[in-house]
Formats: sequence, structure tokens, C-alpha cells
Amino acid sequence: MIVKQFRLLFLFLFCLQAHSQTTDLSIAIEAQNLSGTAISQIDIYEDFQYLVTVLNSGNTVNNATISVNFDTDLTIISYNSQNNNAGASDFSNIDITGNVLTASLATMPNNSSVQLLVLVTAPTNLGGITANGTISPPTDTQDINTSNNQAIISIDVLDIIIDFSVTHTQINPTEGTAISAWGDSVTYQFTITNNSSIDFPFANILGNLSLSSTYNNGQPFAEFISLECLGATNGTSCPDLTGFTGNNATIETISSLFNYDIETEITAGGSITFEMVYKYTNFSCSPEPLPIAVDSYISILINSANTISVVSNSVTTNLLLAEVCPETDLCIETEQTNPDVSTSLDYGQDITFITTVCNNGPAATPMRFFFQNLSPIDWSISSLTCLATTGPVTCSDFTLTIGNQIWVSNDFILQPNTTITIETVLSYTEPECNNSINEIVAIVRSATNILDSQLLDSNPENNYYSNTLLFPTVEPCDGEDPINLEVTKNQISPELPNGSSQQNTAAWGLVSYEITLTNANDEDTIIELQDYMPASGVNAMLATLINVECVSTTGTASCFNITNANIGTTLDGISENGEPDIFWQITSEENWELPANSSITFNVTVDWMPACSPDPMIGTNVVSVDFIDTGGSILGTRTDSVNTYFAPCLDLIVQTYPEFTQVDVNQTFNWIVDISNSTTSSDAIDVVFENTLNPVFNIIGNPTCTVTSGNAACITNIIVTGNFITATIPSMEAGSTVRISIPVTAPSFGGAFNNIAEAIPDATNNQELTPESNISINSVQVIAPVLEKSFTPNTILEGGQSELTFTVFNVASNPNQNNISFTDNLPNGVTLLNAPMWIESNGCTATFIGTSDDTFVGIENLVFPSGVNSCTFSVMVTSDTAGNYLNNFQNFSNSNNIDTSQTNATLNVIIDNSDVDIEIIKMVEPSEAFYGQNVDFTITATNLGTTTATLIEVIDALPQGYEFVAASTSLGVFDNSTFIWNIPSIDPNNSETLVLTAKVISTNNLKNIALLNSVNEPDRNLNNNEDEASIEISNCLSIPQGLSPNDDGKNDVFIIPCIEDYPENTFKIYNRYGTQIYEAKNYVNTWNGTANMGLLKNSKLLPVGTYFYVLEINGFEDGFVGYIYLNY
Repeated sequence: MIVKQFRLLFLFLFCLQAHSQTTDLSIAIEAQNLSGTAISQIDIYEDFQYLVTVLNSGNTVNNATISVNFDTDLTIISYNSQNNNAGASDFSNIDITGNVLTASLATMPNNSSVQLLVLVTAPTNLGGITANGTISPPTDTQDINTSNNQAIISIDVLDIIIDFSVTHTQINPTEGTAISAWGDSVTYQFTITNNSSIDFPFANILGNLSLSSTYNNGQPFAEFISLECLGATNGTSCPDLTGFTGNNATIETISSLFNYDIETEITAGGSITFEMVYKYTNFSCSPEPLPIAVDSYISILINSANTISVVSNSVTTNLLLAEVCPETDLCIETEQTNPDVSTSLDYGQDITFITTVCNNGPAATPMRFFFQNLSPIDWSISSLTCLATTGPVTCSDFTLTIGNQIWVSNDFILQPNTTITIETVLSYTEPECNNSINEIVAIVRSATNILDSQLLDSNPENNYYSNTLLFPTVEPCDGEDPINLEVTKNQISPELPNGSSQQNTAAWGLVSYEITLTNANDEDTIIELQDYMPASGVNAMLATLINVECVSTTGTASCFNITNANIGTTLDGISENGEPDIFWQITSEENWELPANSSITFNVTVDWMPACSPDPMIGTNVVSVDFIDTGGSILGTRTDSVNTYFAPCLDLIVQTYPEFTQVDVNQTFNWIVDISNSTTSSDAIDVVFENTLNPVFNIIGNPTCTVTSGNAACITNIIVTGNFITATIPSMEAGSTVRISIPVTAPSFGGAFNNIAEAIPDATNNQELTPESNISINSVQVIAPVLEKSFTPNTILEGGQSELTFTVFNVASNPNQNNISFTDNLPNGVTLLNAPMWIESNGCTATFIGTSDDTFVGIENLVFPSGVNSCTFSVMVTSDTAGNYLNNFQNFSNSNNIDTSQTNATLNVIIDNSDVDIEIIKMVEPSEAFYGQNVDFTITATNLGTTTATLIEVIDALPQGYEFVAASTSLGVFDNSTFIWNIPSIDPNNSETLVLTAKVISTNNLKNIALLNSVNEPDRNLNNNEDEASIEISNCLSIPQGLSPNDDGKNDVFIIPCIEDYPENTFKIYNRYGTQIYEAKNYVNTWNGTANMGLLKNSKLLPVGTYFYVLEINGFEDGFVGYIYLNY
């Protein structure tokens, strides 16, 4: 009973375990040239390939998925699944979205692998590009070693010489021949040739026109008509120009009539020829018309390391003469009327000016006029009046607006033969001081502007007028400030000389400053302070205030709260409305007092974020302080600033990969690490190299360093601590690569194991531009036979027994294997009951380890004959303590030539707290029946215990005396093929019933037994687990087998007991030849041995012998058939 209960539990837990299966997937990525050789550098726009290898060192897994993020700037050309072995599926469902490739693998058996070859084109920009791939099992499968689920490699994109040329010709009319009339079209052709050694694209084509003749000759209007590709050479294809349109423009300086900006590739040595058509019309006039000419030329842009512009030869297109420009003559004059010009002027005195504006014609003129102060001293306008006009203009035809040291009219049209008279009354403000002891000269300028470029002023000399005024000198400006006030700003972190020069740069990030304000006067002063970031010039720079605090004082000064600090706000140094980008400030409203003979010190921390540049990257922080007296006058303004030089940019690229993607146990091979400094970088100084090998590898020699390209100083001192390797690369020029080779031995057991390599720049010397390319991760698969194990059953009671089974699977090709060994150290509390023994050796031989009461089991020197796939042995185990005993890869030791990474089994030992007693009672109705009659057996299963019984199985196998008819249950399911009644559960003191209907088909074998076959819990009383019932056979319809009609009063007629109860019957008799001799319907025991049909029909008795009968009764499915012996 208990064994059956455990078998059900095993099935349940086995399903649960299968749902949570494990595997060990790994991924490796290698960059290769098209010959399949590993590379760490690639030229711009060169085709190369990534080899993505997925390996499985664990259990078979279905529907695994990969995702590989390729650099967004490279172009993916194609992909192909290849080299699948050991039953691995090809990659499927491959999709590329935004240079992220995803795919799935339908099946990956143990020790299988498959490759995806991805053909790509390198980008045209220089620097490192990274491929980052991951492999993931489905959600219902756990990968026990996720460190192998990611691979990262980077390579460096190098520059090569890109050489394009463009030739340009004019076809119709030929160059040198002018067009016949304005509105004619001109046809040009140009050819773009790629003289480079590789195929390469141009980014765009610009069709440019510039004015060849002088501006005064006039400016034509050019219209783009068409652009057509005439042909291409050397395998280059014409671009599709369908629907392409250009621009129209007045040619005054340089204009582009079209810009074709679809990147187009030209093969090495190939070319494309285009034809374009422009139409020219007259746009402008000229005072002295002369022939107009334009220069046409083509420029193309090439996106290589540096954007290259290639310009064609210039073609001069001769046009016609412009029309003669209409003329006008604007004039303006200003006169000082009060006081007289001969009178001395003074500050604050009203001065009156009369300005006269005129148009002497002949053309009406769009124009404006103005009156402006060009003096070092300011004026104030008190009155501005239009006094009078002549001709067809009035004062209401225009407006006058007073601005800062200027008044100006609006734009309007002034008719010919007109004048306008304007009066201005103003006064000058006395300046505080003068840098000269001489009189101050003030200059006033009045002028007109013609707003129509097609109007020519016949006398431009009268378009402007200047007045000169003299004012008294004032007190000279003092060159020295007598006020003893001071502000200083110093960099305190990082400690100088870090950041002090291009030779002593600082790491990007936090810089701390100390600002000290000193008042060495005998009077108190109010301070207004701005600590700000000025415009960063050519090098963009971002900065964020992290902290500001008042840290110390001297004298009687006090620290107050800083209320105007833009902490956390990122600034760019670009001023808005003339105001600088302020980190923090002290405003006049705060009334912050700095007492006499006192000082105050602030500490400020700013996070600097430069943008990469080959030029010096300097973060400038300026402090400006106004010292104000109690009357509100500025005593003096003091400033100080600090320039911090930041480390130049660096782009290191790291890739690591194994010499082989798969190795055997104990095989020697090299882990390779390539570290490159991009050609876009500055020179690198003191690059730290760190490498973390999986502990399973054994380093068998000194790692070596070689310079594979460019100029670099190789590592001289490599420090190996366990499986951690570190060293410093003294210097790497831009474009150089250093290779470190690490000789290792694979472990003596199988699995997938990784290596992690990283290059770390010295932050004070270099700032990494793309840190994601500084680290590389890759894996290698160690191939070995695989071990599986299981407990059967996997759930036992305390003190119970379970069989621990081990199966060793050979590698894919089933080669001869030897020296396979392992020891399984059982979980604490589990012991052996016997020594291990073979279940299926299949020709394998080995020495077993472990015997009774040992806590370990294993095998030594297991030998696989060639062609053998697996072998299996087992051992019985037990435990006296309840618990879950996990026995996985961590329990193994002394492993050799075996992969235990996926080996996993759990033994559940439970305490029995159940109280189940299933009683089986069986009854039959009716208890007496005749042959052929249906009877009902009622089986009752009752739980007499105090806890619920589950998974109850009752068997009621009908004996041969019955034939099954039907069954019904109060709960559960009855299977009439096995005669098993399965009941899911019975609560305490509850019963369930099975009614089984059967037909009596024999007078023998009529005892029917029902028994409890199994229950999930132990049954506490085995004595009430079965019951039986049987029937008695009635004489009714018990047909006799003999007849003797000799009138002796015994058996003279054929009597069928109870036949009168079944009047709807038919009784037939046949002789031994099968001939029917008698038939009676509604037979009532009257046959006396004579025939009533056939040849023997008469009243005579039939001959002695054996006869056969058939009795059919209405309502009976089958008739009664038998024989009768007739004698006298």
C-alpha cells in the first residue's frame, strides 16, 4: 500500500521537477575578417563578420532565444545559421530591429552548439564599436550559470584614404556661349569618380551657383529644372531620382540649387554621370548694364573620419544684360539751432537740432531715416517733433520712435520732390570721470536707408550727415582703487597641480573651490556676489553645482544661509538676456554685511561634464563681488576665476576570446585579450588592464604582451594572483593595439566557463568616451560526458528507502572514453544502504565507490567502449530525518572527464502525520439470480480515520462468471478496462459508493472481491481493505440436458423450470445435421420427443441421439443454446 502511495507522489513531484528544469547555455562572439581570422581592428566601410556561437553544456533545452546589440552605426548585410552539431537546431525567427538581432533555437541538446554568421559593413566614423549578445532559456527553465549568458566584444574602426573626384561640363549651350534670351535653359553634366581602393558612399551632392560677374552688373534668377543619371561604371548603380526636386534662387553670392542627400555607394574605380538643367531669368537691374555670368560647380560630401568636401571644377555660364536700374536721390542734413554752434555747451543744457530729409527723385523710394548718438557720453531726448513737410508727404505718413541713444522712423515710401523737417531737443549727462584731461567730443549722426535693392541713389554722399559737439572736461578717472577690498578663488580638490595645465589634467567630475571675501577697510560693507560659469567658447562644457556652504569667518563676520543656489541645475555657460549662467549668488535683497577688517570663506563643489575635443577642455569658474557702502554706492567690484584643465578623451576598445570555442577536458589553449586605442583618441597613459579568469582554468605560464599595431609600450610587469591578472600599459598612441595571451588548461570536467577582460584609463590622464567598450566577456565550452541522477521514489517517510540512479552519457560522437571519475558527497543525513551496482553497463567498466552507511558514492576510471551512448548504475539510500535533501553539482568532488554542471536531484523525507483508515464493504442485489440475469454490486469506501484520504484507488475485478454491463459512482471515475475506481479524496467519516451492474453468464466463479489498491496516505488498518459478495443460482431457466419419453412418469416431456413466467418465447430443436425438426412459440413444457416439422413430421418418436436446442425469450439480449440427449 505504501509503495503505491509513493509511486503517485513520485509522478506528481516528477512533473513539478520537469516544470523547473535546468540547463547551462553560453554564448561567444568573435569579430573576423571575411577569411575567418579574428580581428581587433577594421577599416571604415569595410565588410567583416561576427561569428556568434551558442553552446549548451547542460540539459536539453527548447526555445532558447538570443539577442545581440550591434553598434547602431554599422550596417547588417546578411546572416546565416551554420555548423550546428550534436542535434542543435538552426537559428530561426531571426529579426533585426534597430541593429538589435533576435533569434530562437528550437532545440539545444547537451554538448551541442550552433553558429550564426552575421555579415556587416563597418561604419564610416572612427572609434570603437561594440557587439553585446545574450542567450536566454525559456521562462520555465533555469540556467544554473548565468555568467556565461553574455558576451561583449569591441573592435576599433580605422581610417583609410578616401579619394573622390568630380568633373563638370556645360553641354548646351557650350561653355563660352551666352544664352539666347532670358528664360532659356542650360544643360550641364558632371561625373563623380571613386578613386579609392574600396567601395565607398558619398553622403550628398550639392549643385552650386555663384555670381561670376560683378554685383553691379545684376543678379540673375536661377530655377532647378531636372537632375538625371546618365550611367554608371564598374558595377556601380544609378540612384533612383524619381520625384527629386531642387530649389530656385537669386544668385547674389553662392546658392545651392539642389541637394541630393541620399547616401549612394560607388564601387572602387567606379563612377556615376549625371545631367542637370537650370533655367535663368532676369531678376535685378544695373546702373550700368554689363553682361551677367554665373559659375556652376558641384560639391559632394564624404562621411569618412572627417567629413570631406570634394568640389568640381567651375563652369562659367554667360547670360545677358540686366535692365537699367531706376534712380532716386535721398538726402538728409541736421543743423544745431539752439544754442548757436559758436556757443559753449554744458551738461544738462537743452540743445535743439533741426533735421531735414528729402527725396530729389525721380523715383518714389522705400526708406527709413534715423538720428543717433555716437558719443562716449549719454543723451536724454526731451522733445521730438515733425515740424513741416513739402511735396506729397505729411507728418502722419510716418512715425518716429525714440530708442536707446537713437530715434528712428518706421519704414515707408517717400515720394519724389518732398522734404520733411524734424526738431529734436535733447541734453547730455555729465559722466563721473574722464580718461582724458581734454574736452569731451560728442558726435551725432543722421542718415537714410534705401530699402529697395533695385533702386540706385544717384548721389549717395548726401545720404548721411554728422554733427560734432564739445563738452567741458570732468574729473579724471582714477586708475587705482583706494578701497582695500578683495576676493580670491582657489581650486582645493583635486589637489594642485592636478588640473592646473594641459600637462597636469584632472579627471572629469567634481571640482571643489574655496572663495574668500576680505574687507580690510575700517568701514562695514554690503556684498553682492555672483559665482557663475562663463561661455565655454569652442569646447562645449556642462556643469552642475553640487554644494555650496559658508565654512569660516574672521573678525566679526558671520555665516548666513545661502538662499540663492542652483544646486542640481545643469548649466552650459550660454547667457540669457545678458545674464551669465549663475551657480549661486548673494543678492542685494539679502543685505549680507561684511564687517570691517573681516573675511568670510565659502566652499563650492561643481560637477564638470566636458564634451570631447582635441583642443584643451577647460572648465572656468568665475566669482564677481560688488562691495557696497551703506549709502548704496558701489565701493568696488572684484573678480577672480579658476581654470581647470580636464583630461583629454580616450576611446579604448577591448575584446577577449578563446583560441577555440570548444575544447576538451584538460586541453591547453590561450585566452586572447586585444586592447586598442581608437584613432579618434588622445594618447593613453597608464592604462590599467584587469582580467578575471573563471576559477576552473589553470594558468600554466606567464601571460605575454605584444604590440600588434601602432605604437604602444607593452606591459613589462604582469601580476597574477590566483586567476586574477592585472598590469599597467604605460602608453598607447591613438590607433595602437596591444594583445595579451594567457595560456591556460581547461578543467578536468565539462561545462561552459567565461573570461572577463577590462581596460581602465587613468582618470587624471584620460577620460573614457565610451566605457561600454572597455569590458569584454566571452565563454568557451569544455566538452565532457554528462552525468544525470535521480531518486526513485523521490519522497519517502523517515527511515524509508529510495534508489539513487546515475546515468553517464557519452559526448555526441560516442567515442571511446576513459578515466571518468566522480564522487557524489551525499547531503548531510542521507546514507547508503548497500554498494552501488550496474543497472545497464552496456559494456562500460568501472570501479564503484561507497558501501553501506557511507555518506558518499561514486565511480573511478569509468571506461566507455566506442559507440556506447550511456551506462547506468544505482544505489539504495535512506534518511532518518525529515527534510528536503538537494543533491546537485555542488555535491561533487574528484571529478575528471565528466560534466556535472546540470546534475540535480532532490530527496524529500517526510513525517507521517496522517490518520487514514479506508474500509471497503461490498453488497449484491439480488443475492439469488438465474443464468443470464443482471445483478448490482454496491461497493462502499468509507474513511474511518480522522484526516482526509487522497488519491484512493479501489479495484473490483469481476470474476469469469459475470459480464460487465455498467457502472456508476458517487465520486471519482471507474475504468471498465482496468476495473479500477479512482477517488480523489474522502473526508473523515465520509463514504463514497460504486454500483457495478453485471450479467450472470455462468453458474461458476461467482465470488466477486473489491479491495483497496492504494491510497496516498498510509492506511492504519489493513484488515478492512477488502470485501466480497456472491450470488446463488436459481433453478429457473435451468434447462435439462436429457429426455426419456417412455411413459414411466419421469422426463417424459422436456421441462424448462419457470418457462411459464416468460410466455413470449420461442423454442427450437435441431438434429445433429442442423435440420430443424421442432418449433413452439409460447412453449409450456410439452415436447415429448416427436417432430412437428420437416421430413420426420409425424407422431412417432425421434431416434435416440443428441439434439440441439435454441430458446429465445423476449427481453433477453441473448438466447439459450445447448444440447439434449434423447433416449427411451
